[in-house]
Amino acid sequence: MWFGHPWVYANAVDRVDGNAAPGDIVSLCDHDGRLIGRGLFNPRSQIPVRLLTRRDEAVDAAFFRARIVAARALRTRLGLPSERTTAYRLVNSEGDDLPGLVVDVYDDTAVVQITTLGMSMRRALLFDAIEAELGARTVFEVAAQSYAELEGFSATSRVARGQSRAQISCLEDGIKLDVEPLSGQKTGMFIDQRENRVRVGALARGARVLDCYAYAGGFGLQAARGGAAQVTAVDSSSRAVTRIGAHAAANGLSIDAVEADVFRFLETATPGGYDMIVVDPPKFARARKDLDAARKGYERLNALALGALAPGGFLVTCSCSQNVDLVEFERIVAAGAKQAGRPVRIVETRGAAPDHPLPAGFSEGQYLKVVFAYVP
Repeated sequence: MWFGHPWVYANAVDRVDGNAAPGDIVSLCDHDGRLIGRGLFNPRSQIPVRLLTRRDEAVDAAFFRARIVAARALRTRLGLPSERTTAYRLVNSEGDDLPGLVVDVYDDTAVVQITTLGMSMRRALLFDAIEAELGARTVFEVAAQSYAELEGFSATSRVARGQSRAQISCLEDGIKLDVEPLSGQKTGMFIDQRENRVRVGALARGARVLDCYAYAGGFGLQAARGGAAQVTAVDSSSRAVTRIGAHAAANGLSIDAVEADVFRFLETATPGGYDMIVVDPPKFARARKDLDAARKGYERLNALALGALAPGGFLVTCSCSQNVDLVEFERIVAAGAKQAGRPVRIVETRGAAPDHPLPAGFSEGQYLKVVFAYVP
């Protein structure tokens, strides 16, 4: 804890003095009684204390407003928002010393996701701070149901403040996108992949590009704008396919959007039919018990993608499973390559965009892995 890690695991707690209730702010001390910090308490969690501060200070309305102000100042230093990008992460939980709080901004709208009991009990203070700092036209709350069940609080997706709207328009690197906070995935869009999508666009000129698990079409849109010869986007959701088509039309781009299961699509794809394939699947390993099945799934998926990739092409393969670290993921890619009988050369590894900061040494927060591999 003295070295910056923001979580206190249950097996590290010697005793609890006093009558702290779930969701309370508690003081964390070492064996000599020295204050380590203050955090959110929940005895039903495997992480009973999540640190908010390492100072001897009150955790009140002024505290949360100051945290939001500091988070916004960092994004300003990062150049967000800008004329070209109005979709960004304002608060990244532990990375902004607000564990259990995620705030994504889409133009004049803030979308909030709460994942801890302590933060849920302070909703009003958080919404006040966000509304005051951003002047947001609408503040949505998007329920994180699985976290709510684990932490023991109720969560409902709703309009928390301001005007009710079904759809928000925003920009990502100059590309026009429509976000539906109350009916989309996560907070409406996968903002963490923004810089990786831009990188794909820079490598796509003249290429036949396949975007797998395309969702809103972000990778495919960047590839098409970057001069790809052809872009195919595949998703199993008819709603996603419709959204991709609308985004392509709004940006004057051409994308062939296909409704299909990605595994089945790749199984019947023409060998060597693509010069760049992006594989960005949902989380395969939600818990450690899922790891073996996840490894097999990732290996098979990468093997199938490599089978459809032409010599001299790029495979851009992703994992958002926190339980699969980068070393393990690279081994999985290597196993998939062996299965496909194709050599791969990793040219770049990337993670989430810079507006997703993390405390140093907090490996648990490094969930997104993106490997750019060249296939000779």
